[in-house]
Amino acid sequence: MIVRTFIRTAWSGCGVLFVAFALALAVPASAQNATPPEVAQALAVFDAECAKIQSQHEETVAGSPRVYTNQLMGIRRKLQDAGDLDGVLAVMQESERFITAIRGDADPFELVPEMPESALVKTPATLRQLQDSYLKNKSDQAELRNKQFTDLAGRLIGRLDAITRDLTIRNRIAEAVLVKKEGDYWRKMIADSQMFGVIEGRMLERSGRMPPTKVDPPATPSGGRTESSAEAPWRTWKLAKIAGYTQEGSLFDHPDLPDELSFTFDKENGQIRVDGIRVVAQTSIDMRDRAWLGKAIRWTVPSAKQLDATFQITSKALAPNKDGGPAVQLIIQYDKTSPQVFTWPILYRDMTLQIVHDAATDSRRIVWVQSRLPGTLITVPADAINIRLLLTLTTRRPGERCDSTITVR
Repeated sequence: MIVRTFIRTAWSGCGVLFVAFALALAVPASAQNATPPEVAQALAVFDAECAKIQSQHEETVAGSPRVYTNQLMGIRRKLQDAGDLDGVLAVMQESERFITAIRGDADPFELVPEMPESALVKTPATLRQLQDSYLKNKSDQAELRNKQFTDLAGRLIGRLDAITRDLTIRNRIAEAVLVKKEGDYWRKMIADSQMFGVIEGRMLERSGRMPPTKVDPPATPSGGRTESSAEAPWRTWKLAKIAGYTQEGSLFDHPDLPDELSFTFDKENGQIRVDGIRVVAQTSIDMRDRAWLGKAIRWTVPSAKQLDATFQITSKALAPNKDGGPAVQLIIQYDKTSPQVFTWPILYRDMTLQIVHDAATDSRRIVWVQSRLPGTLITVPADAINIRLLLTLTTRRPGERCDSTITVR
């Protein structure tokens, strides 16, 4: 309990009149860390606006296939009027491919049909320009959404600063300190380009798809460990090694692997940084050509129960399509079984991968959260021993760039 006593002293011409007025305010100690109502209201407005921005983004992205097919029809008419048979046939082929991608399962992780490198044409030029425009539109829409999130966070910070000043004036100092930490936290998220990952996490928590954190993020505005991250199952994993890696054959830590990409791991903050530009075209190791080159981190996991983690990936460099780099992999192996390999091209600036427990099957499942699909089951028995997990980042061609920050939760 916190007790505050106020003493009033009055003086009179007849002598000293001591008047004591004591007012005891009983405040539970736990309430000192409670979010002030002004902040809760500001965050509620912020979350609602974020949900609106994300909904508008998804509607726009979902409408891209219809716009593209309409544009294809327009190009075909122009080429037909010009008597360009080869051009008409190329557009017809692209229309058929694209419609198949819409109706089929070309890539279950894509919200809209993919545009693989193999589909890009050289002629006619108008078709290639349309394909390039389609790819650029996907990237532009994501950047617009992220900019809207950042602008919204800027307004939230302004509101938090105003609340901090008001609480200070009203002598609610402890609450003012908490609100200042909240503002500092959002400033850091903007500076570290982690806005989408944080906002996505809040959306997932509110929807029940991700368990809420045990400690409010403002408690560690500098990016240090929170109580929840300190207790996370992945903290029990033992770091084995960081070394070179190639996707072909899942070859790890081979002495002949070239030194591609810089890979660092800050265990205290659960943060991985991978960056660099691909230099080597490809290499031959053990009589096999290796094109996907990069780095990997390997952990040993004490038990299947501890095989539980969230990887929030924020990237500044994106793969042009699912056949290009950079790409991320999760590889799980136990005892002497074959590796279970899961690969995702880094097509989006923000991706969240989760290893979660599936209560229905009493097993683990790997989920790409943004795909909205149930994910892939991992076969790891409860009594499995010598469990190894690799997280890899690789590129495929010279000039491809990797610039990713991965936060492990």
